[in-house]
Order: sequence, then structure tokens, then C-alpha cells
Amino acid sequence: MATSPEYEGKQTVDQEGMAPLSPVPSSLSEDAKTMMGARREIDEDALSILSKESCPDHSGRKMFTVPDGKPAKTVYEAWTVLDSGNTVDRVAWKTFCGIKLGSKWRSRNDGFLDIEPLTSYTQEELAELHADAIQEYAARSSKKGASYAQDLANRVFHLNAGVYNQVQSIVDNKLRSTNKTPFRRREWQVVILEEGEFRMTELLPERKKKGLFRRCQEKPAVSRYFIVLRGEEIKSTKDKDGWRAFNPHSNPWWRIDNRETSEARRHHRDHVKRVDRALGRERGPISRDMENRPRN
Repeated sequence: MATSPEYEGKQTVDQEGMAPLSPVPSSLSEDAKTMMGARREIDEDALSILSKESCPDHSGRKMFTVPDGKPAKTVYEAWTVLDSGNTVDRVAWKTFCGIKLGSKWRSRNDGFLDIEPLTSYTQEELAELHADAIQEYAARSSKKGASYAQDLANRVFHLNAGVYNQVQSIVDNKLRSTNKTPFRRREWQVVILEEGEFRMTELLPERKKKGLFRRCQEKPAVSRYFIVLRGEEIKSTKDKDGWRAFNPHSNPWWRIDNRETSEARRHHRDHVKRVDRALGRERGPISRDMENRPRN
């Protein structure tokens, strides 16, 4: 197979013995450059049209995005969590000398837990709900009591494991999705938590208190949690390259290491060449023709 005169890709080994990551084009015609430029514009337009933010969902709703001309530092999102819990049945009585002292219960793992976004709130409404929640808490609590933020943290901490894990998963996903840029740092936190009951009727049912002294009220069949998350931009950088990245295997001192070992690596290459000459063999530069490379 002959090499194309327009583009000849060859991969060579540099002086340090490391191959480049991609083939280097030797020549490229003006027509090819024009075609690549047009292809790049088409790809960018297609990416904008097919992006998740531009494409509405099955109900015709588009994803909420902050306008480019009016960058907001704070964003609110409302979520609802429905928790039915597990079914608990009484299977037998605990008796002593024929006297019923208590019950044996069995818990079935048949409950469900669901979390859904509430899209029927504007940013202004959610911000007002947050401000009202703080004011209402301050009005009904004593001056020596815990602050709204501390009370909210305590209530979130005491959520049952299933609801807590669902909320934590949403917050973790939000942190990952909104911190992909190297120029801005954003945080997400729970700012409103209201526990209620899922309603199928206008009024809640009348419930009797249960227990030995009738102090424990019957729990709702399905608990409903109203949760508001707040996303905030807490830090930004004016560096044109943004913050540098790292991973578990990155080496921040690789430039220093390469410079300090360059002399030893050069001596090693010279030694290999002397051995090859002494044995009557000569190694030429490694060159691979990318066009004629066998394909699998």
C-alpha cells in the first residue's frame, strides 16, 4: 500500500528514547485543512444540538442552565423523597403463664425508596423558601438554642439510612458534574429538609396512639421528604490554564527527575551502542510507517 502524498504519518523515537503520542504529519494540503476546519465546525454545532442541556426530555422539558450572559453564583434545586419502609407484621405473642406480655414481629423487605426532582419551582421561589425557613426557625426557637444550620445538620444526620444515602448520592453527583472545569469550584449543600407524609386525600387520616401508655403515634404508610439543595460557586481562578490536575499515579517532579537522570540515560545509550559495535551489529533509528502498518 503506497503512502498518500497528502499525508505521511511516521512515528519516530526521539533522543530520549520515548515515542510521541501521535503521528506527526509531514505535509497537509490547503484543501485538507479547509475540509478539517469545516468538519470541526459541524462537529461543534452537532454537539450543541445533541447536548443533554439542549435536548428536551420525554415530557418536553429542557434542562435548567444558567444564562451565559448572567452567570449566577447560587443555584437552588428542589427534590422529593418517598419512603414506604418495610412491612412489619405481628406473627405471635410473647406469653408467660398464659399472660400476653408482648408481640413477635417480622419485617418484610418489600418497601420502596424513590427520589425525584421537583421542577415546578423557580429560583426566586426556592431562595424565598430558604429565607423563610431561617426566619421561622429563629422566631420559634430560643436565643440559646441551636442555630438553623446546626438544627438542619442534626436532622439530616438522623435520617434513616436509605433516605440519607439517596440524598448523599445526589449531592455527590452534583459535585462531580459541576466541578469539571479547571477554573471554578462549586459546592452543594442541603438547605431545607421538611418531613411529611405522602397524601392521596385532602386531609390526613386520623390515627390512634399505640403502645403501652399510648404515647407512640402510628407512622405514616409513606413518608415524604421535601429537600432543597443549594449550589454555590465558592472559588475561581484567573489563571489562563486553570488549576492543575493530578491523580494517584501522577508525579509532580517528573521534569526534575528527567533532568537529573538525563546524563545517566545518555551514558546508558552510549554504552549500548559501544556493545553493539563490538558485537558487529548496528542499531538504526526506529521508524514505523503508520500507513503501511498491518491492521488486525
